[in-house]
Amino acid sequence: MNWIDRSALRIALSIRNNYKDAASERVLFYALSLLINSAFATFIVLGISLITNQVVSAIITLISFSVIRTISGGLHLKSSLACSITTILFLTMIIHVEYQFTYLGAIINFISMIILLIEAPKGIEHVSRISPKHYPILKILCVCFVLSNFFLQSSLLSSVFLFQALTLTNFTYKIANRLEGRWVREEQTCKNS
Repeated sequence: MNWIDRSALRIALSIRNNYKDAASERVLFYALSLLINSAFATFIVLGISLITNQVVSAIITLISFSVIRTISGGLHLKSSLACSITTILFLTMIIHVEYQFTYLGAIINFISMIILLIEAPKGIEHVSRISPKHYPILKILCVCFVLSNFFLQSSLLSSVFLFQALTLTNFTYKIANRLEGRWVREEQTCKNS
């Protein structure tokens, strides 16, 4: 168990011990794990962007990623720490990579829109209260969000949308499952030796 999960579990147990009417330990743990994970990733990304003088880009990236991720779903890694590290790495990279929207950005935006049109929403069945009957509306919102960038012409948003769109693809799910399986086997090997 990593430090995010240990912290979430400790706080969840404390809440359950002091407030009997609180949600179940499992629900509290999951919610707290997401909260700590998000806060940690946000803090680190903002910290790095402060050092590199990219705070505005970081804020735009964090907000746009949060919105598109909420309405489109995507891959959820089994380890909250792996999720934080992956989010930090990719969002920090997105903030610091610049290119012209006119050429590459428009193509990336179009690819993201197609992926979202085909795949979104995905993986939100067990983490959202949104009824499946509203999923077509979420798909339309995703596409509209990406379409708006053809007017804004932000390479930053194009990169955010592509990163999020890729978390919806079967290819990314397969890579994540393979890597997570390898990490589990390595942890078990270390514990056994």
